[in-house]
Order: sequence, then structure tokens, then C-alpha cells
Amino acid sequence: MENAGRIDAKRFIQKLDGCFDRGDMRAARECLEFWENEARTAGDDRGLLTVLNEAVGYYRRTQKRSKALRAMEECLSLVDRLGIGETLSGATIYINAATTLSFFGNEEEGLALYEKAANCYEKSGATDTYEYAALLNNRAGTLEGLKRYDEAEKAWLEAIEILKRTGGHDGEIAISLVMLAHLTFDRDENACDRVEELLDEAWDRLNSDDQPKDGNYAYVLRKCAPSFDYFQRPMEAQALWDVAAEINELYREK
Repeated sequence: MENAGRIDAKRFIQKLDGCFDRGDMRAARECLEFWENEARTAGDDRGLLTVLNEAVGYYRRTQKRSKALRAMEECLSLVDRLGIGETLSGATIYINAATTLSFFGNEEEGLALYEKAANCYEKSGATDTYEYAALLNNRAGTLEGLKRYDEAEKAWLEAIEILKRTGGHDGEIAISLVMLAHLTFDRDENACDRVEELLDEAWDRLNSDDQPKDGNYAYVLRKCAPSFDYFQRPMEAQALWDVAAEINELYREK
């Protein structure tokens, strides 16, 4: 701790990102546990919220349901305690919580929190941003899970347009396109031409130069690879797995 009563949140994020860049999930967990203890010892509620919000995403990614939900509940409590429920900072917490609830099967509760987050963005005039596009992407996934296909499609298409306008987010656009391919097939198994069109565009986005080849890019590749396998495109899927592994190995060697 460089300041009494407050953790260095920027340093925490840098350390955690380094773990993810190397694909070292054990180190990521240890990093989260260390900084959570630091924040609690310092009595730093804002720092603790930052750490726990990252922990929610980590435990969701590693499918630790009880730990994810416990961290999520404390995050929501901290939002109330800090009085940031109608701010963009609060919206970030709501989105992560909603995504977690939806991931573990509580879709309706998740939609309610997405709505709270959307209200924050609308009141702040911040709907043409990467963060709002992320909200739309995640909400679309929940809607698709509830078979509300038309609403999900509208949300994903809106997110894609926002990401195209803001620039530098081809990986995230690719994920949206892949999810649209799944939605299109789930809604109509005969819509093969549209599915292939969406996958072709996703492939082009994944291989564009408009994104850093970092740990986040490796995560995007790993997220998309199973879908290319699912849609009988094994060569592309393997290429995505291979590049993701190469990136993680480069970071491990640093």
C-alpha cells in the first residue's frame, strides 16, 4: 500500500492483467486473494469493490458458482454503501453482476440489473461507448438464452454498430458476430447461408490489424474457437487455439 487507507488499484489491475496475459489462472486467483486482503486490512471500500468486481469475473470464468455469487452480492452491497448506484461506476458493477446471474441460470434477475445499468448510461448520455456496447452484448446473450431471439438480435446488432463507430474493437465485434451465428441457427436451422456469412465476417475481424495481440486478444480467440468447431470449421478453430496459445506462451517468457 502506497497510501494509508487505500490500495493502489492501478497496480492491482496491472498485476491481474499480467496473470491473464500469461493464461495463469492460479496466479490470478492468488493475486485477487492478496489484494482483497490488502483492501480489507486498509478499510478501503472502493479498492475492495474494484478487487471483488474482478473476482466476480474470475470466478465466473472458472465456473465457481458460490464464490462468484458471494463476491457479486458484496459488490452490490458496496455500491449501496458508497452511494454510486446511479453512476457509471455503479453501472459497471451491475453489468458484471447481471452477466454472472445469467451465466449461472438466473436470467430474469440478470435482466433487471442490465436495465438498472442501462438507465445509468442513458442518464449520463454515454450510450455511444464501448461500455454500453458491452452491456448490450451481455444482455443479448441473456435474451438469447431465454429464446427471445428478436430482442437479442436487435441488441447484438446495435452493439456491433457502436463498436464499429468507436473503433479498435474488432475482437469484440467478432464475438458478437459469432453469437449472432448461434442465434440465427437456433432460430432457423435452415438459415445456413446467413450463418456462414456471419462466421466469415467474424473470421475477418479476428484476423484484422485493428487490435493489439495481447492477452485479451488470446481470450477472444479462445472464446470464438469452439463456435468454429461447432459450425464444422475445424481448421479455423485450430488456428484460433494455436494463436491464443502462442500469445500466452510469449507472456510467460517475459
